[in-house]
Parts: sequence; structure tokens; C-alpha cells
Amino acid sequence: MTMREVNLKICDLCGAPNLMESTECHVCGWRGHFSTDPAKVRSVIEAARKLQRHCIAQEDAPACSLKARLEQAWLCLQDWYRRRKRWHRSPFW
Repeated sequence: MTMREVNLKICDLCGAPNLMESTECHVCGWRGHFSTDPAKVRSVIEAARKLQRHCIAQEDAPACSLKARLEQAWLCLQDWYRRRKRWHRSPFW
């Protein structure tokens, strides 16, 4: 067990690793129970490392970034709004 694993706990709601001192999850805001089982902490860290290696190995590594996914979601939302606006024309718009 490394020092990094000792200082981490896993959010029971979203599975994100958090610092042991945190009272809420930095990803989802959960304030409930956190798993401190060393085996679970190690497995979450290993899964994150594998995902990172996979994203780096792919040619389109930026597609794995959170920023790129959020930008794509924002574009989809804007497109949906434009289509909805066209379908529901109002004389007051």
C-alpha cells in the first residue's frame, strides 16, 4: 500500500477518489459514506491509470478530456435549442 492510497477514500455515489480529509466528494458533492477499503482504493487508482494510458495511446486523445466532452455537450444543447425554437414559432418571439 502506498502513501497515496492511505490518504484516499472512494465516494460510494460516483466512485471518485477523494482526499481522506474531505467531507464531501469533489466530483458529485456526496456527503454520505465513503469507502476506505485499501483494495477498493487500489482498484479505482489502477482503473484511472488504465483509462489515462488508453487515452494517451489513442490518436484522438483530446476526445478523452473532460473539456472536450463538455464542449460537445454544449454544442448539442445549442443545436437542440435552435431546432426546438424553429418547431415552436411564436408570434411573440
